[in-house]
Formats: sequence, structure tokens, C-alpha cells
Amino acid sequence: MYISSNDFSHSSFQTPMKNPVFLRFFCAFLVLLTASQVVIFAQSVSTEERKFRMAESYEQSGDIKNASRIYQELYDANKAQQTYFDGVVRTLMALNQPAALVPLVEEQIARTPQSGLRSVELFSLKGDLLWKIGKTAQAEEAWKSALAAAPALQPAFATIARAQAGNRAFDLAIATLLQGRTRLGSPALFSDDLSQLYGAVSNFTAGAQEVLTFLKQTNNLNTAQGRIAAYLITPKGTEQTNGVLEKTAAAEPNNFLVQRLYGWFLREIKDYNRALDVTQRLDNMLNAQGRELLMFAEKARQERFYDAALKGYGLVIDKGRLNPNALSAFYGYARTMESRLEEAKTAGTTFSDEELKGIIARYRAVVADYPGTQYAAESQYRIARMMQDNFKKPEAAEQEFIKLVQQYRGFPIAARGAVDLGMLYTEQNQMPKAAETFRMTLQTFARMRNEYDEAEFRLAELEYFSGNLDSADRRFAKLAANTNADIANDALERLALLEQKRTPEGEETIKRFAAAELLERRSMFDEAVVGFSALANLIKPTAAHAVIGEQALLRAGNIELRRKRYEAAQKIFAQLLQQFPEGTLGDFAMMYEADAIALQGRKDEAIALYTQALARFSRSTLLQQIRLKIRKLRGDA
Repeated sequence: MYISSNDFSHSSFQTPMKNPVFLRFFCAFLVLLTASQVVIFAQSVSTEERKFRMAESYEQSGDIKNASRIYQELYDANKAQQTYFDGVVRTLMALNQPAALVPLVEEQIARTPQSGLRSVELFSLKGDLLWKIGKTAQAEEAWKSALAAAPALQPAFATIARAQAGNRAFDLAIATLLQGRTRLGSPALFSDDLSQLYGAVSNFTAGAQEVLTFLKQTNNLNTAQGRIAAYLITPKGTEQTNGVLEKTAAAEPNNFLVQRLYGWFLREIKDYNRALDVTQRLDNMLNAQGRELLMFAEKARQERFYDAALKGYGLVIDKGRLNPNALSAFYGYARTMESRLEEAKTAGTTFSDEELKGIIARYRAVVADYPGTQYAAESQYRIARMMQDNFKKPEAAEQEFIKLVQQYRGFPIAARGAVDLGMLYTEQNQMPKAAETFRMTLQTFARMRNEYDEAEFRLAELEYFSGNLDSADRRFAKLAANTNADIANDALERLALLEQKRTPEGEETIKRFAAAELLERRSMFDEAVVGFSALANLIKPTAAHAVIGEQALLRAGNIELRRKRYEAAQKIFAQLLQQFPEGTLGDFAMMYEADAIALQGRKDEAIALYTQALARFSRSTLLQQIRLKIRKLRGDA
């Protein structure tokens, strides 16, 4: 075939890129190629993301083995991804495989620049792992490398110290933080961390100094108190802390925070005499007009350091009656004296009439000097109670209660006084007056729910004592229906007793039980014991109302226990167990009998009986209480 030279002319010949058909084909090819690469990349990313999510899911659900396996697969495929490495670290640590992590950490260290926070974290982790597998010398070298790589940033030193402290290398952690202080030029840095580390190594002197540094830096008194409190569990900690705080308080008498911390410390170690001196200094410094002293006295009274409380109240009183805290101090002083009286009475110590009159005189001074106040109302109530409880003068107590209710009915304490007055009438067997007083309480103090409910309960009791059992039943049922009322459980107990009135024999038994109970309420204890015992002797163990016989003997025995007539009490409880062997209150009877034996000093016999009760009444609600009694007798609790 002949080809002319004209066929090679520019017009007749075109390169492939200039050929329209070829160009369209080539573009289409590129599009397809690019799309396929995008799909392949997207599939790859999607697969990796799915694996990562799966690892997270396993980890969150607690399947650490599978989570670790997938994290390691991801890390092997992409060692530059820190998230995968962190997942491997978490899961292998959770699986307690620190040795397996060491080469991975070293690999990351080699890939990371030897400076900056990331390098510090990796060297700290390496030290942590090496310490855990017993290579402590190598661990220390790793932590030295971490310190060498540490930039001048607080988190770097905190990271290293945290790894050291986590392995109980407290001295190393302390050294790390002190080095951080020096390099960062900040003497107060890490004070809170150091206070805890010094406590861990029992260097309480240094620890207390760090607490003071922290306090002055942050003004955070609560945290400072918490750190000091941790030192007080040992005599050494208390002694060393006391030395630091005492010296600092003396050197900085005008530092409010230091004085506040020192005063708190002295109260914690129960040195209320020195604490009072610090509190007085604080009160003067703050120009608190006795407020600091008043708070101190209240705390001392609550802790039963009555002498210190009286001194505190006295210092406020000395500021004069015009002082804004004088009224609280007057009342608190009298209340403290009465509390000291009650504690002494419990210990068998008696106060003279003159001392009792002195307390009442202080209460009367509050009533006279601050009429119409809450403290005056409270003082009037305390006078009435002392007349009844300490002087045993019911007529005088009656008049004081009446004065309280008439003159201070706007105060909640008057409602309490009205109920107490009704109870006083009941104890004096003045039932009409008692009923009238309880009804007055319902009308006058309807908003005082606790006293209102108790007045309702006491009215029901009056019906019960009078033998009007059906009426008493209805009143108790009304109270028991209100489950939110504090008195509901007491009402339920009464209803359980009144269940026995369905037969004539049961009704008569309840009436006799109520008569003996009223004698007990009136403090006629000999007569009450005779009444309960005589009632129990009439009840056969097979009777439908046999539980009343058990209750009667329990009441009689407990009266004798309260009167410290332990042998008589023991005999009554033993009678209950013998007379009602299949009864429902045997566990109580046996425990109380053992109590009576223990109170006679016969510990071995008591322990034997308590142990017998545990075996005989294995489902009793008293088991824990009985076990505690045994431990106390053995000296274990």
C-alpha cells in the first residue's frame, strides 16, 4: 500500500492525547481508577475503625482479654497511633502482664523525641513496669531518664512522682517533687502532694510543714484539716504535728488561718484548755464579740468537756449583758451545768441542793433578763424539768410547766412542755387533768406534729389505762395508719396487745396488765412487779393470750434491772423461760437473764447463757446484739 507524504502532515495526524475519542476513554479510566482507590481506602479505614470500636466495647464490658488482643493487632499495624498503644497499656496492665509491656514501651521510647511530656510519660511508665516485675534498679534508671527529659512544667514532675508513689516508692516520689520545686523555682509547689507523701513515710514534722505551706497558699482550711487528721492516728503523728503547729502559731500570732488550724487541732486531741487560749486569741483578732468563744463552748459541751465549756461561756458572759452573744452564753452555761449534773448522776455522784439551786438560778436569770425570747422559753422548760426530775417536786414542776405553756406558747418548746405536763398528771394519777391537758395540746399546738401525735397517743393510753379498750383500739389504729408519724410504731405495739381482747379472758387479762403498767408509770415499782408477776402466774402457757404473760414477766424483770436488783431480775427471766418454753419472747428473756448474771460479775456464766441463746434462737433478731455482748465480756470489743 502506498502512503503519501501528505498522510504525515500535521492536519492529518493527531497524538493520542489530542484524539477526542481516546481522551474521553482516558478520563473515564482515571475516574474509575480513582473511585476504586477511594473505595479500597474507605474499606480499610472502616475496618480499622470497626476493630477499634470493638476493642473499646470489649474493654467497657469487662472482656479485657479480647480487648487486649484487638488493641495489639491495631498497634502492630499502626505503631504511630497513640490511642492504640494506650489501649494495649490499659488492658495488659489490667491483665497484670507488666513484663509483656516493657518491650512495647521501649519501642515507643525509641520512636519519641527524648524531651517533652510524652517522653516523660513513657519513661515513667517504663519505670512503673520495671518496678512491678522486681527490677527496681532499672526502674530507678528509667525514672532518672524521665527527670532528664522533663521540661520545666509542673505536670512532668507530677507524672513521675505519681508512678513512684503508686509503687510505694514514697521517698523517690518526695525527691522527685522537691527536684521539681527547685527546677521550677517555686518553693510552695506540690505542697499538698508532699504532705501526703511525708505522712506515708511517717515524717509528720515535714508533712505538717507542707500542710501549713498549702494552707497559706490556698486558704483551703478544710483540706488542711483533713491532711492533719490523717496524722493523728498514731502518737508519733500527733506529737510531731503538735510541735510544728505550736511553734508556727507562736511565731505567727496574727495569722488567722494558722490560729484556726491550731485551735481545731487542739480540740481534736482533746486539749480543750489550750484550745480555749487559741480561741480567745482568735475572737479578739476577729473582733468577733464572743462568737468564736461561744462556738468553742458549744463544741466542748457536746464533747462533754464541761469545765472548758463553762470557761468559754464565762468569757462571753464577762463581756457584759449588752454583748450580742450574752444570751446564748447565759443559757449555754446553765445547760452545761445541768449536763454535768446528769453525767455525775449516771456515775452515781449526787449534787447538793445548793448546786441544783445554782443551776436553776441561772435559768431564771435568762428568763428574767431576756423575756419573750427562745432562750427564755428553753430556760423555763429546763426549770420545770429540774423541779420534776432532780428536786422531785411535782407540784412545783406543774406550776413551771403551766407558766411555760401560758407565756411561751409561740415557741415549739411549749408544745413539748404541754405533753410533759399531761404525763406529769398521769404519773400523779390525775387522769381528768391529764386528758384535759392533752386535748389542750391538740387544740393549741396543732402545727407541732410530733407533739400533736404524742398527745393523741397519750389520750389513747388514758382510755387503755381506764379499761376502755375499744375506744383505745380506735385511737391507736388512727395513729398507726399514719405511717409517716414517729409514733406509729408505738401505736402498732399497742394494737398487737389489744388483739387479745377478743375473748372475755383476754380482755380481762389486758385490763390487769394495763393496771400494772400504770403502777410502773407512777413509779410504784414494788406494786408494779407484784402486779405483773401475779398476772403471769394466772396465765397458762397454752392460753390464746399467753404472750401477755410473757410480756408481764419481761416488764417485771426489766423494772428490777433498772433498780439494779440483778438477782431478782434473773429469777423473773428464768421463770419466763420455764413457764412459757414455747413462747415468742424466749430470746429476749434469755438475753436479759444473761445480762443480769453479767451485771453480778459472773462473766463465764453469762457467756455460757448468751452462747446457749445463739444456738436455741438461731433466727432471732437479737443475734448480732448477743454476739457483741459476748465479745465485750471476753474483752474482744
